[in-house]
Amino acid sequence: MSPATTIKKTSASRKHLKKFPVERADELLAPSRAAILDPQIVFGYLPMRVYQEIADIGCGPGYFTIPLAKYAFDGKIHAVDVQQEMLDKVQLGLDEARLTNGIMHLSKESKLPLDDDSIDGALLVNSLHEANNPGALLKETRRALRRGGWGAIIDWRKEDMEVGPPTDARLSRDDAVAAATEAGFKIISTYDMNHYEYVVLLSR
Repeated sequence: MSPATTIKKTSASRKHLKKFPVERADELLAPSRAAILDPQIVFGYLPMRVYQEIADIGCGPGYFTIPLAKYAFDGKIHAVDVQQEMLDKVQLGLDEARLTNGIMHLSKESKLPLDDDSIDGALLVNSLHEANNPGALLKETRRALRRGGWGAIIDWRKEDMEVGPPTDARLSRDDAVAAATEAGFKIISTYDMNHYEYVVLLSR
């Protein structure tokens, strides 16, 4: 997951894009991110319920995981990431907030450690463009969702701008929609979340 802050772009090709470095994880938790991507505003667009089990896929250090755990206080939040160090930071944040409804999952690149039909919702925030195979990740997401479950992709618009990943490393809205459709999702809606990112809402 990459931050919607004033982080400068670095050169990288889409095929060789590395995961966001753990040593810069604090940038993902910067309070200034809320000016662009406020979790509470995002939640208002999602069919979330306080009792649901929700996966934060590509959770990073927990910028969305902690607010999700507070919102779904009668449910469970599954924090999923390929970097154990990121999950350690999520757990630390949950402990500091005295939240006990978070579950850590160390993931493989395109294989989610979640059971079939085990979650009600899935959030992929600025993580799909980092996947080596976005289509495979979305198929795995759909597999883990219960029938009627929801998904939300939030990712960088494929435009040249001063923040975020390099343009050629991004996944366009059309490509995200195509990958989700091929994975078997129904597209509920798609729109611009802000000046930098788009949203694609999905249903299983």
